[in-house]
Amino acid sequence: MNKMLIKFDDGTPISLEQMLLAKEKRVENQLLAISLYKKPLVSLTLVIPGSIKNSSGANYIFQEAITALHQFFIKNDIPVIKKQHYHELTGYEAILVVDCAIEKLKQYCIDIESQHPLGRLWDIDVIDPITQQSVPRSQFEYAPRQCLVCEDMAKICGRSKRHSLDEIFVAIKEKVESFEKNKS
Repeated sequence: MNKMLIKFDDGTPISLEQMLLAKEKRVENQLLAISLYKKPLVSLTLVIPGSIKNSSGANYIFQEAITALHQFFIKNDIPVIKKQHYHELTGYEAILVVDCAIEKLKQYCIDIESQHPLGRLWDIDVIDPITQQSVPRSQFEYAPRQCLVCEDMAKICGRSKRHSLDEIFVAIKEKVESFEKNKS
């Protein structure tokens, strides 16, 4: 089998302002879905550093996340009431409205992120329709997310810029290539 070509530099760079506007739009979309369906939301974004968020590599990671979520929901008889995918310059996102108890749903999403080989590259938030806030991981006594490169906490490495973008993308590519190799 040929080695899969994973690229993260074949998209369009975006500005910080564009990223902030995308975050505002994501919140608007979440609130609209909550007002329409009054059910928990799963909000999927990707952990892709740098200014290019819409690369072919990011698209691959997004499609694998969507597949994993849908397979999990089917396996656990969790109805997906509405799904919306967004493919923007600012990245790949999805909002899924599901019929599931909020605590159970958050636990499921933490399990998916923790157990899937690509799960660390996904940011799966669960939005409570009552509080309209994301349910924190800390509520479930989980350790903070680990850095993609080393064993330290991701927030510490991110804030201190301990690792170069090249180091981070090497780690991401290794995860994807290992997943592809073990998938076939």
